[in-house]
Amino acid sequence: MNYLQLLKAYPRYLGYGFLHYFFSFVGQTFFISLFVAGISEDRAWATETFSGIYSGVTLCAAFLLPMIGRQIDRLRVRYVSTVTALIMLGGCLILAFTFHWVWLAIGILAVRLGGQGVLTLTASTTIGRFFTVARGKSLSLSILGISAAEIIMPPLATAFILANGYRQMWLVAAAMLAFIFIPLVWLLIRRHDLFQRADTVAAAAEETDQVSWTRGQVLRDRRFQLIVPTILFIPFVFTGIVFNQSDVALLRGYTPANMALGLSIYGFTRAIMLFTVGSLIDRYSAGRLLLYILLPALAGLIIFMLVDVNWAVPALFCLMAISGGGITVTAPALWAERYGPRFLGSIKSTVTLLVVLSSAAAPIAFTWGLSWGVTPCLLVIIGYGLLCVLLAGVELRTMPK
Repeated sequence: MNYLQLLKAYPRYLGYGFLHYFFSFVGQTFFISLFVAGISEDRAWATETFSGIYSGVTLCAAFLLPMIGRQIDRLRVRYVSTVTALIMLGGCLILAFTFHWVWLAIGILAVRLGGQGVLTLTASTTIGRFFTVARGKSLSLSILGISAAEIIMPPLATAFILANGYRQMWLVAAAMLAFIFIPLVWLLIRRHDLFQRADTVAAAAEETDQVSWTRGQVLRDRRFQLIVPTILFIPFVFTGIVFNQSDVALLRGYTPANMALGLSIYGFTRAIMLFTVGSLIDRYSAGRLLLYILLPALAGLIIFMLVDVNWAVPALFCLMAISGGGITVTAPALWAERYGPRFLGSIKSTVTLLVVLSSAAAPIAFTWGLSWGVTPCLLVIIGYGLLCVLLAGVELRTMPK
């Protein structure tokens, strides 16, 4: 089944996935970063003050996510989507009117937990567990929602904030959730759709002898323990490099424009990879693809370490994007492929917690590593990546024939 056939066969379900990824922009870093200057100026804060609140709130949201993931496995998904949107809407209203730092933190928690956390978790879980034949392509089409938001929202929001102020932009976000997102959820998903509940999808899967694992069983599974380092590699390394890009540029003699070009190339390449990887997963399986997924990123890191010229920056980000786009689609497909559909929300929310923790540790780890110099730091990262490839190979060999 190709992409066009898939869209014709399941427009409502794929629309549901795309909608959730798109509206996750409300809690994504690329959107919230547009408000940092206004929030800090209102309160006469240094930027570091807001950054500290933001990091703490992000960690709190990550630890709450595993409890919410269990509800995605229990409840009808349109109820989960609606409640999440209402909580995010409340967070937007708080951020539009509050001046107190406690309420500011609560508002950020609401949009971060709902947007970056629950909406993307709901979409990847429901799409991953329902689609078995074309799981890779279905996830690719859904995840394009976040790429669309990354392209559309920053310039529109920036122009609106300059004309009307940042508080009014939060009111617009609240209105979009109330009058676009929630009605579309109820239009796209009907009351008795099989898509709605994990237990009905799991019952259908059991007819094909696919067993569903609980979160506890997965955490104790040796194969899961072998996979996790590979899943964490790109979020950890990309966050570390981007957070410390000024130091990296200074140490290697690159300009900020070089790094900005690299980030633009990353976003463009990653969007293209979403289509490519979906087809590869459906053809070869997510588990087999995982063995090769980090090789482009490792090639980019080696080039960046050995070649000290301007084009090494876009080469690094382009090759990182190939692996990054690959992981974005491969990971949710892999959990459904390995562990079945029934408890997918619980499993994925726990993995998301690990990803957030690794991303939170990356700025500190890279700052310390770069104090040795760029080359020694990159050697350690490349060694970690090669170890991940080895572990993925071991995991693939332990799969039952």
